[in-house]
Amino acid sequence: MRVRGIQMIALGAAVTVGLTSCTFAGSIPEPGPLGADYPGTCLPNPFLWASDWLEGFTSESDAVGGAVVGLRLEYIDDRWLWRVRSHDTGTDFWGERLDDSTAGREALMDVATHDVVVSRSVTLTPAETSGQSLSAYGVAVESGEEWPSPVIIELARIEDEAGSAWRVTLCDTETNEQSVRVFR
Repeated sequence: MRVRGIQMIALGAAVTVGLTSCTFAGSIPEPGPLGADYPGTCLPNPFLWASDWLEGFTSESDAVGGAVVGLRLEYIDDRWLWRVRSHDTGTDFWGERLDDSTAGREALMDVATHDVVVSRSVTLTPAETSGQSLSAYGVAVESGEEWPSPVIIELARIEDEAGSAWRVTLCDTETNEQSVRVFR
């Protein structure tokens, strides 16, 4: 009887945690203007340059389900976070993988630790689902990001008159001036 009671308590705790996670997962705020919420600088401390950690990130992090298609530095509730968007084939109710090219994952993760704060499933944009010649890591390396400046604050897949591309926004760490480069 005692074991059954402990099992019921554990089940109740698991359901409570699951419901809390589901409720919290839906509360990822929509992004505002890039850099508008930064507390005076575009360089959080401690901070790793995107070009330093993106290479192995897809295979090593719970924040992503597949190839990274977006990355954005944000300051939310007094915390520096990366908003990461990625492909995610997803699973159905029974855990079977789905073949859906628009299925994606969006996660907010701590800048210093890369711990996932919250994540949710999203539908990717046409630009995010189109083929890409450069990976997020490749674009980060090509962008010109280097210590001490400039630093990447956004990598985004976009569609323009010439087709799909990467838009990279860099920030000068001394002046907080932003510059944009496009890579195809």
